[in-house]
Amino acid sequence: MLKKLASKALLVLAGVLLAWAAGEALIRLTPLYRPSFYTYARWRGWQLKPGARGWQRGEGEAFVSINREGFRGPARSVRKPPGTVRVAVLGDSYALGIGVDYPQTFSAVMERRLAGCPALLGRRVEVLDFGVDGYGTAQELLTFTRQASRYEPNAVVLTVTTGNDLRNNSVILEGDKCRPFFVRQDGRLELGGPFIDSAWFRFQCFARFESRHSQLLNRLGDLRSFLRERWRAGRPRPSPRPGAERGLSEDIYKPPQSAAWRDAWSVTEDEITMLSRLAKNDGARFLVATLSNGVQDHPDPKVGSGYVEALGPGADLFYPEQRITALGRRSGFPVLVLAPKMRAYAEAHRVYLHGFNNTQPGTGHWNALGHRVAGRLIADELCRLLDARRQGSGLPAGEPAGKPAIALPASPGR
Repeated sequence: MLKKLASKALLVLAGVLLAWAAGEALIRLTPLYRPSFYTYARWRGWQLKPGARGWQRGEGEAFVSINREGFRGPARSVRKPPGTVRVAVLGDSYALGIGVDYPQTFSAVMERRLAGCPALLGRRVEVLDFGVDGYGTAQELLTFTRQASRYEPNAVVLTVTTGNDLRNNSVILEGDKCRPFFVRQDGRLELGGPFIDSAWFRFQCFARFESRHSQLLNRLGDLRSFLRERWRAGRPRPSPRPGAERGLSEDIYKPPQSAAWRDAWSVTEDEITMLSRLAKNDGARFLVATLSNGVQDHPDPKVGSGYVEALGPGADLFYPEQRITALGRRSGFPVLVLAPKMRAYAEAHRVYLHGFNNTQPGTGHWNALGHRVAGRLIADELCRLLDARRQGSGLPAGEPAGKPAIALPASPGR
């Protein structure tokens, strides 16, 4: 009797596995197929999957290829070739830029732009893009120590997405805790949070990311999300204020109002300072570039002013940039604030730097034009810093040497 039951159970199991395999194969032959670019990582939660490639059409449309070393862009040898200047870019989905083809990302724009930098003439320039979707500063710091530093960068550019990096760095405010956090212990920052402290939690994170390689599970997840959105659409909800974006924190535009936000700012500032010291200890030039949120560089100035007015007293569209700039002055590293410059460009040319044909204009990530404007601004600032170092100007870190020469595209055309 038991033998017969065991045989039937094995047949059922074999049938289920066969049907699952057939379903996986069928989806991969249809437009429902979507490649998986991420995989579990023990020391930073998740990372890009080496060798992953395929079309991304959720926001914009681009063919995404991850090299064998696990970052986007051309494959690079770990050992730096003679006569080469390397720049390591650390960041999140803005740096990854999967809404555009890689040559259009700001890292690729920087590489081409820096080739004409007077301080680097006669030397080959390589910009390595270590951006990963969803990362906060803690994961970017670990990416530098465990991965990027091995490539011997001459300069390190830390990009800060103010809209969500502060939240990503807080073990209290961040909802996705499948990541390491820096937490304060006896006045010191140490790695902590459930991902660090619990082996069972790490296993759950592992299962979550590895299950994403299954197309069937992904489509079932899509169906669940669709049904949830339909359910939410049937419930009365207040209309979002113009300029507000899902996934971006509004609390960043005011001085912190709670203990959780004060801690988020404190931890983030310490992480940035720690990373600046690590880069400098490796002999690399360090630059922080604060990126822009859609409401900060909207082509219609009324959107930004209306958004600030709706936030109430004390709100400032550039509060996070001012605070990080002050941190740079105190801690001795330069900060490039992109948002006002990009806003001026968007208003002058009446163009959107965020959004794609299949998304709402002025929201989400940078489009190709946004990447181009940002890439040129970052490259020109980095060129100035490298030139000052070459000339031995004695310039204090974090202080500008006059107004940098910034040549932006004269029009939205190529």
